[in-house]
Amino acid sequence: MRILITGITGFVGHHLSELFIKEGCDVSGTAFSSKDLIFEKVRIFKCDIRDADNIKNIVSEVKPQQIYHLSAVSYPPDSLKNPKITYDINFYGTMNLLDAVRDSGLNSKILFVGSADEYGVLSESTPAKEDFPLAPLSPYAVSKTAADLLSYSYVKRYSMNIVRVRPFNHTGPGQKSIYVCSDFARQIAEIESGVREPVVYTGNLYIQRDFTDVRDMVLAYKLAIENGASGEAYNICSERSYSIRWILDTLLKFSRLSVEIREDKTKLRSTDITTIRGDCSKFKASTGWKPIIQFEKTLNDILNYWREKIPNRNS
Repeated sequence: MRILITGITGFVGHHLSELFIKEGCDVSGTAFSSKDLIFEKVRIFKCDIRDADNIKNIVSEVKPQQIYHLSAVSYPPDSLKNPKITYDINFYGTMNLLDAVRDSGLNSKILFVGSADEYGVLSESTPAKEDFPLAPLSPYAVSKTAADLLSYSYVKRYSMNIVRVRPFNHTGPGQKSIYVCSDFARQIAEIESGVREPVVYTGNLYIQRDFTDVRDMVLAYKLAIENGASGEAYNICSERSYSIRWILDTLLKFSRLSVEIREDKTKLRSTDITTIRGDCSKFKASTGWKPIIQFEKTLNDILNYWREKIPNRNS
């Protein structure tokens, strides 16, 4: 199986490539930065997804049977700083990829990875289903919604084979510390190692989010492209909401540290929704997927990842 993963050197792309390497697939991927071009057992192409000719040449060379489109501006706060780059990469980059496949004459099956942020403000009591209205709030969410609908239009207009997924929050070892679980774990590991004072800085601890382990998420992506129906949209989530306070308490339990908790106003968001929870019954029925990894294990694995990364000054 010839696999192409755009944005392969990102957090999810790394885990997804590992999954396919273990299965003996021929894996290729795109990376924006030349510093990311060393990647074991994978053919990497330096590529700016905004360069239509570049992505067209890569598709023609690889001739992928499956394409996982992960390349994106993926951190919503960044999209507020530079909306235009966000739209250029997330929307026009998707268009460039779809046009490259269409013009090549290949019948590649494509996974478009959208976001639960496409739904915008959700009901506190009702988990989001795929037929909920799309009401994106941030430039990131708008760009993902536009690219999601663009993918749908290419299925209808050009009979392309595209499955759309809308993942909810996912985390795991290797995630950047701009994201909450990894942020807490890194702070705790730094306190343990003596490089930080015993204070954990937090945003809003009382919101609740639907988290899935990234290793379960990439397996879901594989099953989506294998068993999902072209043109359909699928939520992928744990169907459980965890409070940010519970996440912090769980990580501290693994550490047994005594710390002070301080609110950092720079970590607060004006549009935070109290509770977000998804419904992925449609996806489960279509693929047989269900999350396997317990969230407590996910958090412990993230903490251990940062413990390995940070030198210990106490030893």
